[in-house]
Amino acid sequence: MASRLTYEIRPARADDHAAIVSFTEGTFDWGDYVADAFEHWMADPQGLVVVAVDPDDRAVAVSKVTMLSETEAWFQGARVHPQWRRRGIANAMAASMGEWARSRGARVVRLLVENWNDVARRQVEAGEFRNVGSWAVAERTVGAASPVPSGNGGRRVPALEQLIRAHSGEAEPAYMSWSTGELGRSARGLVAVGWTWRRVGASDLVSAAKAEAFWAARSGWVLAARNEETFEVGWIETRPDDAGDLMRALVDLAVAEGAERVQIKIPAVDWLTAAARRAGCELWEMVLYERSL
Repeated sequence: MASRLTYEIRPARADDHAAIVSFTEGTFDWGDYVADAFEHWMADPQGLVVVAVDPDDRAVAVSKVTMLSETEAWFQGARVHPQWRRRGIANAMAASMGEWARSRGARVVRLLVENWNDVARRQVEAGEFRNVGSWAVAERTVGAASPVPSGNGGRRVPALEQLIRAHSGEAEPAYMSWSTGELGRSARGLVAVGWTWRRVGASDLVSAAKAEAFWAARSGWVLAARNEETFEVGWIETRPDDAGDLMRALVDLAVAEGAERVQIKIPAVDWLTAAARRAGCELWEMVLYERSL
C-alpha cells in the first residue's frame, strides 16, 4: 500500500515528465498547465523544478521555484499525486525550494492561490505564509472575437481617450503617483509579470518604456504588451473618477494591437474592479501569499 511507502525530494529530470502527466491531467475540470509547462520550466536558468519520488524513483509530486530578482523568489505549480497527499510532501518540496532560493540570495518567497481554493489556502497558511493581498484578474475578448454589443446598434463605442506609448521621462511621476496612492498601497509595491509578482520601481517603468510597453493617457498609466493573442496588463495607475475611461481605453488599445483578448491583473480594489466589469470584463480573485526566507 502507498501509505506505507516513503518518499524523497530531488531535482526533476526530463524523464519525470510522463509520471507528472499521469497525476496532473485531471487536476481541474479543464485539465492542468503543469505538464505542458514542464519542459519550459526545466529550461529556465533562473529556476529549479523539484519532485518527490517513491521508492521506485517515480515522481509523485512536483513544484517549481524561480528567482525573480536578487532577493525575491516565486513558488508555483505544486501538485501531489492523490494517493500521496496528506504526508507533508508539499511542505517538504517548499522547504527544499526555500533552501535553494535562500542560497542564491532570496529573502522572501511569494505564491498565488485562487480565492476559492480553501484546501490550498489552508495548506499555504499552515506553511507560515501570510496573506499580503487580494488580486483580481479581469479578462474579456476584444475585436473580432468579442460578442456584438446588444446596445448602440450593435456597435462598440470607442473610448473617449486613447492610450499612447509613454516616454521614459514619465516613469518617475507615474511611479510616484502609484506608490503614494491607493493602488500602490493595495498592491504592496508589487507588479504582475505574467503569473508572477515582484517588487516594482521607477526603473522598471523606464525599462518598459524602452520596450514600448509603457502607456499613458489623461486617465492614467499602464504597463502592457501583447503576448501571443492576449494583451496583458500587469500594472495600472489611475483614480476612481478616471478608472472607467482608462479601462475602455485599454480595450481599444488591445484591439489596435491585434489581440483577441485583454487580461488585466489589478489589486482587488472595489472601484477598480467595478470599472473592469463595466468595461465588459469577467473577473476572478486570487490571494497573494508571502514568507520570509
